[in-house]
Amino acid sequence: MNKKGKIIILSGPSGVGKGTVNKAISKDKSLNLVQSISMTTRAPRPGEVDGVDYYFVDKETFEDAIQHNELIEYAEFIGNFYGTPRKSVYEKIKNGENVILEIEVVGATQVLKKEKKEDLISIFLMPPSLKSLEQRLRRRGTEQESIIKQRLDKALLEIPLKHKYQYVIEIDSVENAVAKVKEVLTKENTLDIPYEKSYYYSLRNKVEKLVKDQYSFFVENWKENVENLGIKQKISNFSFHDYLVDILTDKTYAHVLASEDIEILDNSDFIDSIVEHFMIDVNFFSIEQREF
Repeated sequence: MNKKGKIIILSGPSGVGKGTVNKAISKDKSLNLVQSISMTTRAPRPGEVDGVDYYFVDKETFEDAIQHNELIEYAEFIGNFYGTPRKSVYEKIKNGENVILEIEVVGATQVLKKEKKEDLISIFLMPPSLKSLEQRLRRRGTEQESIIKQRLDKALLEIPLKHKYQYVIEIDSVENAVAKVKEVLTKENTLDIPYEKSYYYSLRNKVEKLVKDQYSFFVENWKENVENLGIKQKISNFSFHDYLVDILTDKTYAHVLASEDIEILDNSDFIDSIVEHFMIDVNFFSIEQREF
């Protein structure tokens, strides 16, 4: 029996470059990814092909699909509907294929709410700034000024929702963003690339060594602090060492995905510095950590 595939959500503000990143990933045949083809009521753009880029349908057909629960998600934007056909997606993941969903934030929110977490990998593609997003929209040359303004206004509402996704990746360049998406998929063990080849795996090993060599004092004091608060029952089988390694690894990884080149994780000096930075924010009087 085939290993079940994953639904990989690529989302972010309109114009951020979802399609560009998606196409770049799709060119790498070694990744064994398949595309979800969305249904839309908008007119085809030059060069787009029905059944390849989108299923182009009229509004009545789209509303019928909604009525019969044939869409995983759908959304209306600037007078047009977009949605993801349910049947084809689940047939593909059942057969062990990983399906890319390149969708708007409203649609992604629906998927994140309705579908099982274990079936999903969610990635929010983030522009370096609103100015860069505006410049990208203008370079496309496909929308009127009023539409560009609507897209930018919508982005202001969408960007704060990035925390709902597992991963936030900044698109400072297409090459860097693509490398980060590939890294995330390797970490999640969705590709024909061993997890041990991921930056995350090597990062965790480096952080574990750092904690052992430089921060063992903090680990011991953390345990004593919590015990002194009278909650020994909760920590009887709790590893403060592993928990600290996980916190520091995940925070470092998230920081790099959001604002650095992925290759910087090869730099030991950088890892030493960023781990020291995140150590300051760890609450060593509790096993429940706030977001930082």
